[in-house]
Amino acid sequence: MDISSPSSRRSRRRPFLPASVVLTAAAAVLAIHGCSSEPSASDGPPPFSGVVSGTAGVGGLSASGGATSTTTPVAGSGGVAAGSSTSANEGNVPVGAVDNGNMTNNGAPQGTGGSGEVAPPPPKPCEDAPAPFDPEWPEANCESWAFEANACGEDWFQNYCDITCGRCTPADGSGGPPMAPDCSGENLPNVTGGAGFATRYWDCCQPACATNGGHKCSQDGVTQTGDNSSACTGGGAFACYDDAPRAISNCLSYGHVAKANPNCGGCFRIQFTGTGNSNANDIGSKLIQGKQMIVKVTNTGSDVAGNQFDLMIPGGGVGLFNACSRQWGTNDLGGQYGGFLNACNTGTHAEKKECVRQRCNAIPAGDARDGCFWFVDWFEIADNPNFNSEPTNCPF
Repeated sequence: MDISSPSSRRSRRRPFLPASVVLTAAAAVLAIHGCSSEPSASDGPPPFSGVVSGTAGVGGLSASGGATSTTTPVAGSGGVAAGSSTSANEGNVPVGAVDNGNMTNNGAPQGTGGSGEVAPPPPKPCEDAPAPFDPEWPEANCESWAFEANACGEDWFQNYCDITCGRCTPADGSGGPPMAPDCSGENLPNVTGGAGFATRYWDCCQPACATNGGHKCSQDGVTQTGDNSSACTGGGAFACYDDAPRAISNCLSYGHVAKANPNCGGCFRIQFTGTGNSNANDIGSKLIQGKQMIVKVTNTGSDVAGNQFDLMIPGGGVGLFNACSRQWGTNDLGGQYGGFLNACNTGTHAEKKECVRQRCNAIPAGDARDGCFWFVDWFEIADNPNFNSEPTNCPF
């Protein structure tokens, strides 16, 4: 029988033996074993049951490897006989060994990473690898680069701050870019006109609109007073603590403002645009995008611009006047303009919020301190956010 296979399916053949040699060997075998087709128990293993030599055909062994098989090969298309096979010393697999298609050149199953296969690189860890130190911006962190510098889309930044940039999410689901709330479910009217920006202050002084019988309090900030002499000029009339802002819902708050050319007692609805006036990419301003306030005009100021509302926020800075040191018995009020936030200007957004929160505890407990906490939680310590505004009826 001709057991050769096409040359395209095998490597080199065993050396050809002359017919005389073959006949002589056959005669010797017959002389020893006779004509029986069944080997005796002492005859040893059948031919080709041990280490075999040759080259692999279609089946997955390269020319540099032999194989040891526990099953007797049968004529076929080349390769290693089906069964349990392991790598052996270098040699040649005989033509005719059956290939089951599941072996690689080192005897390992295909697709299991045997020799000759390149293992895929390990997955990139999901982490906020910090950006290189910038001496011109030493306090910059991942949030700073991502939201204030908008660096996430820049080529040089692709290996940094993956979590903050939203390129991956840790297994515990934490991290990711902070998001503004969805206010669509609160049915608030969309405000499109009256562009302006909001600043903050709390000087503890009697508001200008309260001079003649308006809302003003004694030094405890709770008891209303008829004193028309402002604490800022040494009098006994202070701002009432309930002038501090308060949340009505996740997307709506009430508050009081100082305004140029004040229409005392008038109210405005303002809707925050998601950008900052001093820093367009201010993180806090982004986080209150879509939120609204209804604010009542109670004060004015020579340092208030025409398109500016100066929100009354305890801990927001005393500005031109300061009755808080007298009322609260402390000078630890943060920046004159900007207040506690100006003293908490390093770290992540969350760290800045916590810093301001701790400073809020210097304010007397009650509405005033709660108003400081409101700045942290509802207002997201937004720094001079832009808004659209329109006149509205006062609900308070």
